[in-house]
Amino acid sequence: MAKIEEKKELQNRISVFCETNGISRADFAVKADVSPATLSALDNGQWDKISLSMVKKLTAFIKSTEAGNVFNTSDFQTVQDLCDTAKKYHLMIGLIGDTGTGKSTALTYYGNRKNVYRVTFEKSMNPKQFYTTLLRELGVDFEGNINALINRAAAELNAKESPLIIIDEAGKITHSVLLYLHDLREKTKAGCGIVLAGMPYFKTNLQKFASKGKEGFSEFLRRINIWHTLNGLNAAEVKYIAEKNGISDKERVKELCRIKRFGDLANEILLDKIMSNAI
Repeated sequence: MAKIEEKKELQNRISVFCETNGISRADFAVKADVSPATLSALDNGQWDKISLSMVKKLTAFIKSTEAGNVFNTSDFQTVQDLCDTAKKYHLMIGLIGDTGTGKSTALTYYGNRKNVYRVTFEKSMNPKQFYTTLLRELGVDFEGNINALINRAAAELNAKESPLIIIDEAGKITHSVLLYLHDLREKTKAGCGIVLAGMPYFKTNLQKFASKGKEGFSEFLRRINIWHTLNGLNAAEVKYIAEKNGISDKERVKELCRIKRFGDLANEILLDKIMSNAI
């Protein structure tokens, strides 16, 4: 059973989350997919009504919104700037980066701003599941057919000031979801920005299917206003991150400077700490 101290800490983290994101407790309940009664019990200190599994679920949800270790690299700042641009000018932007380049971390960090809604696409998602997830991120618990879901999402977004949708793992988006995403874009393009982030094959596949005349791809590709490919880490950034993690040996730092992907660097730093008994 979770200790009362853990539940009190969770209570505090939820309060901080709601204040930081400018949302109500009811909105949080929808986002986290829990009942308002659960939050009420937590707020009122009715600890016996909060199970260990619920503590784990809510903690995992909050952690999923946290960016973790953030370093202000050139790529990180570029992602922030691109999101700002999409949000301000209501553009649809394609962000390309290989696995481990830090795009998800940068997007998660930006996703904590007001009126920014981040969804990570899963290959198993069908259109209804995608839009249900987006609506939950918007703080709306709503059921209906796909047309009703799209219209409700569009209405919610159009009622907000300069909203931004961030879709991570966009390279996994299926053909059917892409077609329905096109519908949402048409209904919200006057006031909502979209950032689509994916692996290099995301853009390649869009171009390939567009050239073959597959339904919807050419139209969707044409509506992406800006494409940007992340560059990866430079030597100065690697050196800074390594030193911040206690790696001072010049030869080792020189070896690490060959790394371009943040995920690879993080793995090497972890192994160094294990070998040196630092953790």
